[in-house]
Formats: sequence, structure tokens, C-alpha cells
Amino acid sequence: MTERTELINDIEKLKAERNRLLRQVEEAEQWEGTAWDSFNSLAEHIRATEKKQRIAQNYWDSSRRDIESQFEFVASQIARVKKVLDKKRYELLEGEINELQKEITTLADVLGLEIEELPKHLPFYTLPAEIDN
Repeated sequence: MTERTELINDIEKLKAERNRLLRQVEEAEQWEGTAWDSFNSLAEHIRATEKKQRIAQNYWDSSRRDIESQFEFVASQIARVKKVLDKKRYELLEGEINELQKEITTLADVLGLEIEELPKHLPFYTLPAEIDN
């Protein structure tokens, strides 16, 4: 009888061990599912970040082209004002300065800046300047 009892006890121990191992397998499967969920979430986050970077780069490239173009317009208008001054064609100066102000305002818009307008009652070139002594 003791041998039978020992066999029954061994069977119970083996069943307990089997149940413990089954629980560990179930727990491992749950952890595997969690790990895959985390991996997929991380992969999705990386794809979203890369997409944001592409969008930001496209925006920057577009903005840079607009800014460079507008700087060229401002530089061109400055050259026209200088040419009018060099030729002493003062009757054209007001129109050229108005055009320069428009180009500078457009540049400020492209840069996303707000600038205060120059006084309308006096041309800016007649404003008092600081003189170093």
C-alpha cells in the first residue's frame, strides 16, 4: 500500500508541477502579447515621428525658398532706390520707397513678423538720425 500511496503522491506532485508549468506558459504568452503590443506601438510612434520630420522638412524647404525669393525682391528694390538717388531723380524716389516698404512688409509676412509701419506724414529718410561726436 505504501508503494501505491507513493505513486499517488508522485502523480499529485507531477500534476501540481504540470499545472505550475501551464500557468507559467500562460503568463509567458501574456507577456509575449504585451511585448508585441509594445513593439507595434513603438514602431507606429517611430513612423509618425518620421512623417512629422518629413512634413517639417518640406515646410522648411518651402519657407526657405519663399524667404530667399523675398530677400531678392527687397535687395532689388534697394538697388532701385540707390540708382534713383545716384541719378538724382528725386521725383521718382517716393514711388520707389513706397515699393520698397511694400517689399519689406511682404518679407516680414513671409518671416511671420509684424513690423510697425514707417510714418506716413514724413518719408523715413527725413527722420532725425543720431550723430556720433
